[in-house]
Amino acid sequence: MAFAYCVDCGGRIYLGRRPWVGQPAYCEECGADLEVTSINPLQVEWTDDLVDAEPEEEMDLEYETYSTQPSRRA
Repeated sequence: MAFAYCVDCGGRIYLGRRPWVGQPAYCEECGADLEVTSINPLQVEWTDDLVDAEPEEEMDLEYETYSTQPSRRA
C-alpha cells in the first residue's frame, strides 16, 4: 500500500497499491485537492486542474447552456 503526506496539513493520504503520476488525491483531514507528482520518492503537490471557475464565468456558462437550447411551444 502506498501512502503520501499532505503538503498542507501533513495528513496521511492512501493512494492504493499502484499510484501513478497525475493520479488525483484528496486529503480527508483538510480537504486539499492534490495529485501525485513523483513515484520514487512518492510525492503529492497541489493540483491546478480542479480549481473552480470564477463566479462570473460560471454564470456565463449556465446562460450559454440554457440560451442555446430550442424552446418548446405547445
